[in-house]
Amino acid sequence: MSAFASMWEILGVSGLASRVQGPALFSAFAAAVLVAAAVVALTVRLGTRTRPRRIRRVAPSSLRVFRLVNIGQTVAIVAAVFALGRLDLWDYIPLAVCLVVGLHFLPLARSFAQPQYWWTGGLLTFLALACALLPAGGADARLLLGFGAALALWATAAHVAHRG
Repeated sequence: MSAFASMWEILGVSGLASRVQGPALFSAFAAAVLVAAAVVALTVRLGTRTRPRRIRRVAPSSLRVFRLVNIGQTVAIVAAVFALGRLDLWDYIPLAVCLVVGLHFLPLARSFAQPQYWWTGGLLTFLALACALLPAGGADARLLLGFGAALALWATAAHVAHRG
């Protein structure tokens, strides 16, 4: 999740780049890279703790559900890219991807006994819908969507790493 969060951060930086130029842009980009590195390091640290963990009970069909949900997510993203591209609505692709990613967390919450996935899925879905109200492809939409999705995914990764 931290790797995907870092990819969303790049979208946020692209929105920032539309607003900030010159040395300030380099400083903002460097700060974003440092934040990403710190969050990834924290997630790895939390995930490698040697304390006893509570054993989670996952559904026996978890792997099957995971595969089906991810196949569905991939098909939905590819279909959205082709449909939006065909309609020359390229700026809406990040919104569609965020919506699909958010919705994909919902069936995984129960299957993997990770109730925080409800929050992650809900936040990403809400974020995509809220950004749809902003000018598509505008700096504000990219800033909010990119950094918002990154924050939601990083928080989930840290929570899962800590909780087990």
